[in-house]
Amino acid sequence: MEEVKKESFLKKFTRLNIAIEENISKDLSLFKKLLLMFDFIIEYKFYGVQILDYIQYDFYSKKKNERRKYIVHGKLLEIMKICNNPEIRYIFDQKPEFDKNFSDLLQRDWIDTKLSDINEFKKFIKNKEHFFAKQPDGMFGTGVKKIYTKDIENVENTFSSFQTNHILCEGTLTQCKEMAEFNTTSLNTLRVVTIVKTNGEVEIMGGLLRVGRKGRVADNFHHMGIASFIEPNTGIVTTLGIDKNKNRHIVHPDSGKQIIGFHIPYWEKVIKTVSEAALRFPEMRYIGWDVAITEDYNIALIEGNPGADPDAEQITTKEGRWLYYEKFLKEMTKK
Repeated sequence: MEEVKKESFLKKFTRLNIAIEENISKDLSLFKKLLLMFDFIIEYKFYGVQILDYIQYDFYSKKKNERRKYIVHGKLLEIMKICNNPEIRYIFDQKPEFDKNFSDLLQRDWIDTKLSDINEFKKFIKNKEHFFAKQPDGMFGTGVKKIYTKDIENVENTFSSFQTNHILCEGTLTQCKEMAEFNTTSLNTLRVVTIVKTNGEVEIMGGLLRVGRKGRVADNFHHMGIASFIEPNTGIVTTLGIDKNKNRHIVHPDSGKQIIGFHIPYWEKVIKTVSEAALRFPEMRYIGWDVAITEDYNIALIEGNPGADPDAEQITTKEGRWLYYEKFLKEMTKK
């Protein structure tokens, strides 16, 4: 998750000033504000802390030893560098490649319009009420559109447009009743993070329950979804749900279904599925798997993220998770 382009210190400080006023206080004295900015410079320069890290993990109120426990931007880059082979990353960054290599674990049909013809597309949409059209390299839930087949006025023109833009089309996933009870307008999913250890075993590093809000299609934390931490050994949600605005929820604010204490259905099957997926490309040791539990309780992979940011895990638990990773990283870098 590298920054697209380097920004100047002036722009960075402008952003930091805005972040301080929006998230800490608008009434700080100039002296206190300068102290915070100087503190951030040290964190940025020596520890790879970005503005978002500094604000969302409340570094301005944490002692140095507590800060070092967090996986900030610099540490995430370190994890990715040690764990993942960049030559294989395209399998996870390009959605058609992912679907091709994990087709038996998707629980849905799909078609890569770039490599298909109009007859294959017509066969794909036949008897479908709706499907999803995805940009091949979309991230954070962007580049995804739900298409209702009744709204397609000209199949040939639609297919031509999809083919020109290399759109991946996927069938719509269902969800089990326990997950749907949180919110019916979104597909509510799980994020399960795995590391393939040096002995070839898969370690479950953590998990998130992600549920959407009423009327919204996305459950993504960055689209105002609600996230809460799943204890890896039990499959039980152990924290309150939290949204991007740091509102914490005991129950879902729309449906009233309790979040904390919820037991993920068929958690053992979830673990088995992501472990099997993780070993398919063991050179990609660090992956955050997005998973759905279908209405007939099959486990469906949605995607694998080789740059999975543990921000929601650390925010929900109020705990830095670097120490959980450090021992495995040290084993991988032993000469």
